[in-house]
Amino acid sequence: MTRIIALTILCTASLAAGVVVASPSLASAFRSHPPRVHHPRWLWQYSVSGPASGSTNPEAETYPSTTRTAKHRRATPQAPYSTPAPTTTPAATGDPAPGGPTTTAPPTTTKPAGPRRPPELPRFTLRSVDTRCFTAPSAPGGWPFAPTTAVHPIRGSFDEPRSPVHIGVDVEAPRDQAPVYAMQSGTVRHVTPDHFDVHAAHGRAGTYLQYWHVNLAAGIRAGTVVRRRQKLGTVKAGMKHVHISEFVPGCGLVDPARPNGLLADPYNTEWPSIGSLSAVAAGSRAFVPLSLSQAPADLTDPSHPVDLDALSGTVDLRASVTDMPKVRMRHDPQMPLAPAAIRAYLTPAANTRRHLTMRLVFDGSKLLPNGAGLWRYWAFGTYRLNGCYFTSDGSCGMQMVWHVGGPHGFDTRSVPNGSYRYCVEALTIAGVDARRCTPVTIKN
Repeated sequence: MTRIIALTILCTASLAAGVVVASPSLASAFRSHPPRVHHPRWLWQYSVSGPASGSTNPEAETYPSTTRTAKHRRATPQAPYSTPAPTTTPAATGDPAPGGPTTTAPPTTTKPAGPRRPPELPRFTLRSVDTRCFTAPSAPGGWPFAPTTAVHPIRGSFDEPRSPVHIGVDVEAPRDQAPVYAMQSGTVRHVTPDHFDVHAAHGRAGTYLQYWHVNLAAGIRAGTVVRRRQKLGTVKAGMKHVHISEFVPGCGLVDPARPNGLLADPYNTEWPSIGSLSAVAAGSRAFVPLSLSQAPADLTDPSHPVDLDALSGTVDLRASVTDMPKVRMRHDPQMPLAPAAIRAYLTPAANTRRHLTMRLVFDGSKLLPNGAGLWRYWAFGTYRLNGCYFTSDGSCGMQMVWHVGGPHGFDTRSVPNGSYRYCVEALTIAGVDARRCTPVTIKN
């Protein structure tokens, strides 16, 4: 016993001595190498977000689209709220010993797993949609009007309703028949009465800009090498804008207003506008070709409406999504522009940070398809009228209504009956993000 007490006293003294000796070393270490403060990565993943402009729906919600994502881990589809049935190991039985009682080993029961948590929302950014084409670099250059380093109003955006889809960006001219300047150095090619190309002298081979509605200046013809800021010609009388398309190998036609594009607008910090959610019965009447040059007030929607509080079977969910720029047109009314990307998902009613279903509704990094496939994106209510740009008594208006339930509708039987929220999230071409969540009830 005496030996144990002595050993205890010796250990205590050693530890105390160790602390006294070690303290100055630790203090020096903290001064020369301060401890690294770890900030959770998700704290820095917030994108600029906000509510749908002009939203009056009290159920509308907006959140930054940020979640923590696991690296090097593939997401596996999981059935929501599924609880596997308990599994029981059969009892180990054998022949009873002669003359002895029959015995059975007690059953071994595996503890049932709890409900699976739905996966967290992945980040929604232009890069997450299409890194290659949304971030395709442009050769050095500027805007087509003077001053060529200043932002000019955008009259029409990429992938918006036309006949049927707009293949570029319209830039408002400072005045009618204003001079048009070369946005990049390059070689003029493919001259037609209405448009011509300038293949970039620098940057990736095969990239080019296409100019529309320009009367070429004297001496400018196919094969002419032009310098940046060189006058190419003037805007055709009455057009009051120049159309710019951009082609990038591997992507095709891309948005010249993307963050790396020549028409990127640093003032484009507004949120996209997301309208209220509606539902109709999915079917041939829900996905129909549209008359894009006719206001929907003059038409009748052929589909059958469905109550959001009683969704069943496959339904076509719809919502309008547009972007009203901060830099407005100076000479004519400004109409909304197209968003850059849209996604939609079903969430638990009490936790909109997690999702049960996820679908990319629209990828604006490239041109929308022509033909029948287009009407799997745009729903009834989509149109564009620009008569006021050409006559004093003309009508103007634009709306884009999207099939946010997917190109064939949303199958409500993929989740259990109950209360949920259906969220629509959108990005502008500057990467500004907003979402709107609406309560829905599934009753199959």
